[in-house]
Amino acid sequence: MPYTLRMPEVAANATHATLVCWNKAEGERIEAGHSIADLETDKAVVELPVEQGGVIGKLLVANGAEVQVGAPIAILLQEGEVFTDESLPGAAQNTVVKSQALAPEALVARAEPIEALMASVSDEQPSDRHGRVFSSPVARLLAKQYGLDLGLVTGSGPNGRVTKHDVVRHVDGQVKIQAQIQTQTPAVTNSGVPDQMLATVTVPSATRRTIAKRLSQSKLEIPHFYLRTRCDVDDLLAAKKQVNKAREVPISINDFVIRACAVALVQVPQMNVSWRDDGIHAFERADISVAVDTPNGLMTPIIFDANNKTLSAISAEIRALARLARDGRLQAAQFQGGTFSVSNLGMFGVTDFDAIINPPQAGILAVGAVQSVPVVRDGAVVPGRVMDVVLSVDHRVVDGAMAARWLAAFRALIEQPLTMLV
Repeated sequence: MPYTLRMPEVAANATHATLVCWNKAEGERIEAGHSIADLETDKAVVELPVEQGGVIGKLLVANGAEVQVGAPIAILLQEGEVFTDESLPGAAQNTVVKSQALAPEALVARAEPIEALMASVSDEQPSDRHGRVFSSPVARLLAKQYGLDLGLVTGSGPNGRVTKHDVVRHVDGQVKIQAQIQTQTPAVTNSGVPDQMLATVTVPSATRRTIAKRLSQSKLEIPHFYLRTRCDVDDLLAAKKQVNKAREVPISINDFVIRACAVALVQVPQMNVSWRDDGIHAFERADISVAVDTPNGLMTPIIFDANNKTLSAISAEIRALARLARDGRLQAAQFQGGTFSVSNLGMFGVTDFDAIINPPQAGILAVGAVQSVPVVRDGAVVPGRVMDVVLSVDHRVVDGAMAARWLAAFRALIEQPLTMLV
């Protein structure tokens, strides 16, 4: 019998999701596990695989539509079945134009609106200056929406093929450049007076809106307090250098930080908690969310069970997750959850900062750059290297003394890195 594909809950507690683009047309066959559409969640663009194969009998929503979770979005047919209006579930029957029942082979003609759009996108791309542009259907659709010449976009796909992620990165870069020009060159009115009120206005993405909402909620509802400490990292840098001698892909300071945070959460489990509506949740496993800068905003992919993983495993995993995050290909399960967060701005030369807690977690560690400073050892002032960190804590669930114990445990692990490896 016909199978109704419904909009899944692609993010925790999500009520809606945006269907960016269909990857298949009506009349096409799709195998179980293959992607039928791209969905935009609060955090990323993800693929929607089907649980069972079949022929696509009807696509019930248009590209770019925001759809309620649980609402029917497509009808799949099995071998020998034909599409009729009776195949439509409930209320969806009233929203689809009446049509005659067609055999699966003839259903190809019903894909005309989507394929016509794709064709018009391709036809409208300039080619005289740039030659033929190889691109995916989703990339052409996004380019049409942004009014973008695909010939100006550098492709990262096979043989330079332009993908949807290339278009997103290109548009994001142009927005940043335009914003910089606006801030550096104030507009001038007819009276000759700079008009500081003129600005380039862009509509925030779903990801950016969610970040704004969650962080505003965090600062309004969570009573933050902050603890600072300075870590001596001479031994850590020596251990890092020794470890990387035999490695092609080097271990980073951040890998040590993630591992130290996880081990410290096991040593001081009172920090590995969360304030929830139904009570205080305590976690046995240390799942570390790691802040990653992406074209669509801040993402926090998770190193699950980090306390039981080696530095090599953590390093490989965070590199892979960061790559997926920047390409907008993180799956919901890879960034939802986490029991503690790490935000490292040391690579930008930032020495210290106060991070905002990622709810419903109870803590986040802000990590600064390694600095060369005079230090006192054995009563003498000598050159040393240090790293400042700031711990942000939810005072509803963790008191100052307990947070201080955790920070002391973290600092001890960083200053004696071999202890976190055994």
